Amino acid sequence: MLEAQKERDPAGRPGLGSEDPSQSPASPEHIACPASEATGEAPLIPSKPTTRRWDGEGVMDFDGTAASDKQVEVLLATPVGEYRLRAGSDPSDGVLWIAYGEDDSGHRTELPPLWICSPLRVASMTRSDRSDSWGRELAFIDADGIDHVVIMSMSLLAGTGEELRSLLLDRGVRISSDPAAKRRLLEYIALSTPRSRSRCVAQAGWHGDAFLLGERQFGGSGERIVVQADSAEAAVVGRSGTLAEWQSRVSLPCALNSRLALSIAAALAAPCLALLRMEGGGINLQGASSIGKTTALAVAASVYGPRERIKTWRQTGNSLEAVAALHSDQLLILDEMGELDPRDAGSTAYMLANGQGRGRARRDGSARPRARFRVLFLSSGEIGLQSMVAAAGGVGRAGQEIRVLELPADADAGFGVFDVVPPGFTPAEFADQLRIASGDCFGSAIDAFLSILSADQATATRSLEALRDAVLNELCVGSMDGQVNRAAMRFAAIAAAGEYASQNGVTGWTTGTASRAVTRCFHDWLDARGTCGASEESVGIRQVAAFLELHGESRFAFWDTGGDYIRGVSNRAGFRKKVDEGYEFFITRDVFRNEICKGIDHVLVAKVLIAGGALMPGSAGETTRMERLPDGRKVRVYRILPKLWGL
Repeated sequence: MLEAQKERDPAGRPGLGSEDPSQSPASPEHIACPASEATGEAPLIPSKPTTRRWDGEGVMDFDGTAASDKQVEVLLATPVGEYRLRAGSDPSDGVLWIAYGEDDSGHRTELPPLWICSPLRVASMTRSDRSDSWGRELAFIDADGIDHVVIMSMSLLAGTGEELRSLLLDRGVRISSDPAAKRRLLEYIALSTPRSRSRCVAQAGWHGDAFLLGERQFGGSGERIVVQADSAEAAVVGRSGTLAEWQSRVSLPCALNSRLALSIAAALAAPCLALLRMEGGGINLQGASSIGKTTALAVAASVYGPRERIKTWRQTGNSLEAVAALHSDQLLILDEMGELDPRDAGSTAYMLANGQGRGRARRDGSARPRARFRVLFLSSGEIGLQSMVAAAGGVGRAGQEIRVLELPADADAGFGVFDVVPPGFTPAEFADQLRIASGDCFGSAIDAFLSILSADQATATRSLEALRDAVLNELCVGSMDGQVNRAAMRFAAIAAAGEYASQNGVTGWTTGTASRAVTRCFHDWLDARGTCGASEESVGIRQVAAFLELHGESRFAFWDTGGDYIRGVSNRAGFRKKVDEGYEFFITRDVFRNEICKGIDHVLVAKVLIAGGALMPGSAGETTRMERLPDGRKVRVYRILPKLWGL
């Protein structure tokens, strides 16, 4: 189910009050009676609205002389009665069931009406491109005069229909509590077969050459597309102010600030991932409290809608999976990573970046369809993902590090997240100004950009690819590991989106603004990472060094041929020997593999140490070597050299 609401007819879409019946979502000529179609007979439903009047006692007056001025329209005819609509806002107005009866002479009469609900139309029939997941588009107006559209699955009509009634009641439909009226509501929806058809999809984002954002469709050469989901929830979108106002108050003040420009470009890059055939992933702005991280999230959110678009990491993995699906092909903004359960940190990173939810089974044991999505996410937090994994007793993986890029939030200019602040402003005042501006002006940028992308998808794709590759060539200079290249690809895609949007007048930035900001952020990320090589190598070196620093004296017996080598040493891990350059450590194989290298590949770590001159190999180049230990044993050990501390 997906519900969308708007002010009365802001987009020219007809509602219950359309003056042109031919354009109304459920005008009578769009209603077909299955029985009459099957028999080939003339349909029971009139081709134009039937105007009848009530005499105030519930009996139809066909000559129009009754006191009431309410117009009544036949919505659906059946062999035993008719569903009619009495338009208006009075409590007695709405969908009515008129059952047929007979008078004493055997002529057909109409029994007093049964009130079912407030005015409700079945606007169109929906189904997927596989001709399953059939549903109905329901249109109605609430008590405040706001048009609503609910896309419901026909499966909601199964059973008592309680879930459907709950949904409609929550959206403003008044429904009779009479059991007979409840059954008639389900029948009215089930038997209504308007000629209008829409293709239903499970989530927003790209569907062929069309992009769905909220209830709006950008582009598309085929039939109309609607979201028919299992939940009424949707990503927060909206629009306030003009594009020029957003540029002058939000975008342009961010142009010289690398973290803010990156945030805006990331918001624009999210719908470009599909065109560039790239995987999802994220960037986490990591840094101390009160340096402006949330301001960066606010300006990114303003591309799509109000501040409420910012979500929090404080939710379960299942909940975050559902939120990600709602933001497919859009920027997902998550605040304060520290609120995420450390035990879920690693798996959450993989889930968001891989775009695939957890596998689940139905009651009968068969597999449910997995949630699938593609999101670029922007996050903030005082601690990073790797620190959270370590806090839970785990070991950070290179895959996690590349999927969530830890970018220092502090621009190192003395202003927190800002590189520069306007003259006469303090960083706090500048942050307040941007937060107010992003709350006043939002939504126009993504509308403009999606219109450009969907108008000529092929041209947009070629331009984005060229821009991305140009930036990537600037970022990947010299010898870099494949992991760094993957990260550079994400930064380059963000820069490409920012440049393409600027070329088309979306951001108001000059050429090169987005590229310069993203390039600065990439190099800051790389400096914080500490290496252009594989992450596993640096992690392994740090893990070995950390173990020896922590247990070097307590668990390693001093090399002493006098026999006192085990005095005061419990849970011995090996021996340490004083040499001119420092200490050598002789580590037993089990300790090295199961304790020191816990959670990582001990073979890879040993090879990295040998290459760096920190591990003495065996006579044939093995990672271990035979050594005569002070206790008289001759065994294979890992012999760590003092050069470890220089790696």
